[in-house]
Formats: sequence, structure tokens, C-alpha cells
Amino acid sequence: MNVGRSSFKLFISRGGSSLVFFAGITLFARWLNPESLGVFFTFLALAGVLSIPANAGIRGALEKRLSEGENPETILGSALVFKLGTLAAVCVVVLLFTPFINSFAGGDIAVLLVLYLVAKEFSMSYISTVRGELRVGETASIQFGRRIVWILVGAALVSAGYGASGMILGSICSRGFEFAWAFAKSDTRVGSPSYRALRSLFAFSKYDTVLSVGGRVYQWMDVLVIGFFLTQSDVGVYEIAWQVSLIVLVASKSIELTIFPQISHWDANASREQIEETVSTALRYTLFISIPALAGSLFYAEDILRYLFGAEYAVGALVLVVLMIEKLFQSVNDVVGSTVRALNRVDLSAYVTVASIGVNLLLSPILVVTIGIVGAAIATGVAWFVNVVLNARYLNRLISFDIPYRFAGWYALASVVMSGVLAVATAVWPVTSAVSLFTHIGIGVAVYGVAVLLIPNIRNEVILPGVRTILT
Repeated sequence: MNVGRSSFKLFISRGGSSLVFFAGITLFARWLNPESLGVFFTFLALAGVLSIPANAGIRGALEKRLSEGENPETILGSALVFKLGTLAAVCVVVLLFTPFINSFAGGDIAVLLVLYLVAKEFSMSYISTVRGELRVGETASIQFGRRIVWILVGAALVSAGYGASGMILGSICSRGFEFAWAFAKSDTRVGSPSYRALRSLFAFSKYDTVLSVGGRVYQWMDVLVIGFFLTQSDVGVYEIAWQVSLIVLVASKSIELTIFPQISHWDANASREQIEETVSTALRYTLFISIPALAGSLFYAEDILRYLFGAEYAVGALVLVVLMIEKLFQSVNDVVGSTVRALNRVDLSAYVTVASIGVNLLLSPILVVTIGIVGAAIATGVAWFVNVVLNARYLNRLISFDIPYRFAGWYALASVVMSGVLAVATAVWPVTSAVSLFTHIGIGVAVYGVAVLLIPNIRNEVILPGVRTILT
């Protein structure tokens, strides 16, 4: 597998997927009020939390064991048997607590939640199967297609008057589409399960479950806490800001998804030098986007929310800025944390996750009650900082890798140049519409691009090698 080319394919696809999702959220935000969006995001939050026991870490274990290349049919069959048991148990619990779930979410979502969980868990299991076959780049088009189906079906149903339920039904259909395509793509047949394979999967999944808890806490705990202490409208505002900030992670998530199975394969074959070089290089590319994105948010956070989603969402501007800082930490952790897992030390990542979850669970309710929705963003940012520091410390014990402080400094310098130009542009021609907003953003991207090309270290050690890797 060509890591650079696969990462680039995922970057293009995930970038397109993010733009499609962004366009969909923008459209739905204009059709629906923040309360209705709050119902949809609460649905996704519940689905995300319930995916923890429904998955029980088995997807990560499936990808890890398949990438090692031993008895793939038996591994897949055992994983699916495991999945059927955990998923059935979760679905029964959801149906038993239907009145409570519907009351908390503010809509009749319990049955839809069961359908979504079934579709999601099987689709993601087969996505993990294709990745475990070292064909990560081939999953890019599948997930892009899922976004297209979601926006088409969701838009049709919302325009027909189904409200938040239309968005939810679109999500269910998109997961079903994803499952069908990933199933067709997979080369691994379902074999007979074995006790030995189940033990091997569980040895990894028991720790990966903790990581899943961490991921869901970071992604959805804020929504649940805000929904409990504040209003569904606050949930809608916060989640819109969150979705905007996720664009920053397109590059780091693409790299993470690509290097995990490859590093796992190299580790099984004792190719330590390739691992060390890949990690150091991946960090350079990750920071290439996250640093200027943070600088740009300082100028345009309020304008992005106001002119793309509506004036009622502009109150989330400070939330968006804080989340951009948080995404800077997370982008680094995407590389560092996934490498620790790929080196078969998922136990260390689990310990890190427990520590950072503790920080988030402690801070989030306190800060939400005292300072509102921005408190949730601060709590998550602090938790991710703890996460990346601890993961980097553990990884440094396992391999030798370089944190690219020098490159980060150059990216920051280019971002300062970009900020200076944007400050002049804003003073001369203030943002008054979506068109002028995108023009300003385009100017910022162009200035940053020219600035990094003029810096020899970045041009010769990041941009040109990246282009050659993609083309070869």
C-alpha cells in the first residue's frame, strides 16, 4: 500500500465528504430552527454513545487482526458473531427505555435509533474489513457516497415536512448504502468463528473499547451535557460550531486511517525504521492545515456562522474559536495515538483515554453551568491536550520520532503573514455576505500557499516530497 497516495485519496474523498455534509447542514439549518437541529444532533449523540457497547471495540480489533494477515475468514466470522450479540443487547435496552429516550431527545426517535445502530454497526464493520485488507484508499469513495445519499434523502424528506425525522431517516438510508457497498468491496469471506479468534479479538477490543468511550465522550458528551443543563437550541448552536471545526481534521483523519493498518503490518514484520519515518512525516502534514485554520477562525468565526447558517448561530463564534484550538491538539493526537495502537500497545492508549475522560467529565458540567456552551468547548480542549501529551510520551518510549517544532514555527510564520493580509482586507472590504466571506477565505488560502512555497524548508521537505509520493 502506498501510504502517501492512499492518504491523498482519503483526503480528497473526506474533503469532498465534509463539504457535502457541510452543505447539508447549512441547508438544513436554513430550513429548520435550532431546536429541530438539536433533536437531530441529540439523536446522533445517543447513537454515538450507544455504539460503545454495541461495538465493544470489535471494529478496531477486526482491522488490527486482519492487517496482521492470519486466518482472515475466521477473524471476520468471529467478529460478526461477537457483533451480533452486543448489538442485539443494546437494541433491546433501547426499546425498553423508549419513553425516556423520546422524552430526552424531544422527539419519537427510539425505533429509528435501533434501525440506525444496526445499519451503522454492520456498515462500519465491513469498512474496517476493507481497511484491514490494506485497501484503505478504496473506502474513500464509499464514505463519500454515504454523504451524498444522506443529503439527497434527507433534503427530500425535510422539504416534504418531516423535519428532524427526515434527517434521521436520511442517515439510516445512507448507512444501509454504505454497508451494501463495503460488503461488495470486501475480499474476505465470512468463515466459521473460533474460540481462539474470539480471544485474539477480545485481547485487543477490551482496550479499544476504552478508546471508543473516549472518542464518544469527546464527540458527544458535550451535546448531552448541554442538552441536560441548557436547551435544545444551545445544542444546535454548539453542534453547528463543532461541525465547522471538524473540517480541520480532514487531513489528520485521512493520515490516521491510512497509517494504522500499514504500521500494524510493519510492526508485525519488525520494520521499525519505516514506522519512525512515517510518523515524523505525518506530523508535518497534519500541522500544515490545522495551524492556519486556527488563525483564520480568529477573523471569521462569527461571519462563518452568521452568513452560512443564520444570525441565530453567530452566538457560537467563541465556541468555534476554542474548538479550533482543540482540533489542533486532536490533529496531532490522530497520528500519535493511532501509532501507539498500531504498535499493539492499545493498553497504553486506554490508560491515556481514561485520564483525559476524567478531565472532560469533571470540567464539562462545571463549565457549562457556570459559563455556558463555551465551557463545554474549553473542557474538551483541555482533555485533548492531556490526551496528546500522554500519548506522545508513551510513543516516545516505543519508537524514536521527531515532533516537528521547526515546521510548526514556519507554519505559524506563514499564518501570521496570512493574518496580516486578512486584517487589511477586512478593514478595506468587510464581510457582508456569504460571497464576500468565501472571497476572504480564498484570499487567505492563496496568501498562505504562496508564503509556504517561499519558505525553502517547507517547499523542499513537505510540499515537493508530498507531490512526488502521490504521483509515484
